[in-house]
Amino acid sequence: MKDRSILKGLDRRQVLAGLGAAATLPLMPRTALAADVKQITVTSYGGIWERAIRECFVTDFKARTGVDAEVLIGGPPQWISQIEANKDNPPIHVLVATPDSAAVAVKAGLVDPISVEKVPNLANVPQQFIDMALGHGAAFDYGAAGLAYNKDTVKNPPKSIKEFVERTIAGEWKAGLPTISYAPAPQAFVWSFADALGGGVENLDPFFAAMQKMRPNVVFWTGVTDFLNLMDAGEVDIGVYYDGRTWAHYDTGKTYIDFINPEEGGVMSPVCTMKVKNAPEIAWEYVNSMLAPGPQAEFAKILNYGVTNTQVQYDELRQKRITPWEKTRFPPNDRIGELLPAWTERWNKEIGA
Repeated sequence: MKDRSILKGLDRRQVLAGLGAAATLPLMPRTALAADVKQITVTSYGGIWERAIRECFVTDFKARTGVDAEVLIGGPPQWISQIEANKDNPPIHVLVATPDSAAVAVKAGLVDPISVEKVPNLANVPQQFIDMALGHGAAFDYGAAGLAYNKDTVKNPPKSIKEFVERTIAGEWKAGLPTISYAPAPQAFVWSFADALGGGVENLDPFFAAMQKMRPNVVFWTGVTDFLNLMDAGEVDIGVYYDGRTWAHYDTGKTYIDFINPEEGGVMSPVCTMKVKNAPEIAWEYVNSMLAPGPQAEFAKILNYGVTNTQVQYDELRQKRITPWEKTRFPPNDRIGELLPAWTERWNKEIGA
């Protein structure tokens, strides 16, 4: 039934995109034919993410190719280790990864370069989303890290990160902020605030100066759900958080919560899809499903996160909720990765949380 519901949602252009993808199959070597491969192994985060991956991408892939896809739950570091341990016969065929993990996979020679010839739907993905996978994949979905707040206690929310910092220092609210041990914090928080306050990836002085002043009015959190628990308990009123997760919490009945994309722009937090080297060629078709407009529109509907194919038409609710990627900032992930040990050392000395 779900297969049918997704395919029914495809318009003529989307169907043609799918047909274009299928048309590439006869050009592939024999090992690529569906008759030769009964199942591939793909990857997903857990929870609602897994449900969306299965309902949107696995369903589309199976309907078009007749090949099944086993979904392996976990995270990029674990998956990359598994692939690296058996490069000639990888246990994983399609990897999903954050840009920093994608860079690790590329530099280790674990994934194949991507092209429109292999993945026709790549033609409708902006180049920025291909560049962040270093030309070896593309982002298929993204969140924006901005500010989530309690409408009942913050009647006049800040419009920018700079205003948020000034009013936190003034004690207008209790702010919930991630510690640097939260994996996305270096991009979504440290670099974002340094950039907004006049510094940048090479100059964190404005960030640490602001943190010293804000700290009496800050509660730190380390896990992605911790912030929502603090909000529900009334221990914080506002803080750094993601648009999609904010709306997912709203939809559970916590209608007090709202999201701000700050004037500086929320921080682009994407997830990339990549074909693993030595995986069956049919795995490109799964990547093509992850970049197809129909399945991406369904994925956005489930998760309230943005997707990257420019042909996707969001429904009315998602149009209001999803932050346009053009209104986000792309962090310098490679450089942040290089500087992270020094950033962590400075955080531990000056913040210690």
